[in-house]
Amino acid sequence: MNTRKLSTHVLNTSTGKAASNIKVTVYRLNESQEWIAIKPAKTNTDGRCQLLEQANFTSGIYKLTFQVGSYFAEQNIKTFYPAIDIIVDCCEAQSYHIPLLISPFGYSTYRGT
Repeated sequence: MNTRKLSTHVLNTSTGKAASNIKVTVYRLNESQEWIAIKPAKTNTDGRCQLLEQANFTSGIYKLTFQVGSYFAEQNIKTFYPAIDIIVDCCEAQSYHIPLLISPFGYSTYRGT
């Protein structure tokens, strides 16, 4: 049986290291087109974060909000992005891994495995 889950991994491309202790909040878009907060989480020392497991992960549109401003502030680094939102359509019954590559003045994301 295939386990359905949503996870992320944050890497700081300016240092080449995992970005730990970043607050990530998962939201789901409801029928009224409103974002409903589902779960707050934080990246671990490896920059990884398990966001949703099978029981509370259904098909739909999700938003992941990464609070990167406080991550850079802890390192005394100025950033252009206080927060980064990634919106994804999880319409298939499978697992989704959403990596985020960050630097103080840019970011990139993709659908991982």
